[in-house]
Amino acid sequence: MVAAGTTFVGDVKLTDNFHLDGTMEGQLNSDGDVTIGSSGRYTGDVSAKRVLVSGILDGKVDADRLEIVASGQVSGEIKVRELVIESGGQFIGASQVKKHDAPQLRSVDESPSTNADADASTSDWENKTA
Repeated sequence: MVAAGTTFVGDVKLTDNFHLDGTMEGQLNSDGDVTIGSSGRYTGDVSAKRVLVSGILDGKVDADRLEIVASGQVSGEIKVRELVIESGGQFIGASQVKKHDAPQLRSVDESPSTNADADASTSDWENKTA
């Protein structure tokens, strides 16, 4: 957490969540969530699982989900799977939507060898009828 009234310049890499109420410039990578509080101002690139902006973010965002609340302002380039902008929230820039991973549906009884067995039995049946 960077508290209000604090200025931080530099790059940060985290495995946990991050909350900014002060001012920060640099590159921020987090495996968790990044929150820019209402008094927070961030300039730079952000890569995180989820980004919530109540303050000001100017830069690039790469995340699964970006949420800009009513008081939030984001300007720059974003690449996200989900984008939520509340009424009053502002976004100026370019956006790119990441593709969702397609779920792999498989029957509970199905195993990798089931399909091969079915193909073999079909071939045997076709050979007997020919």
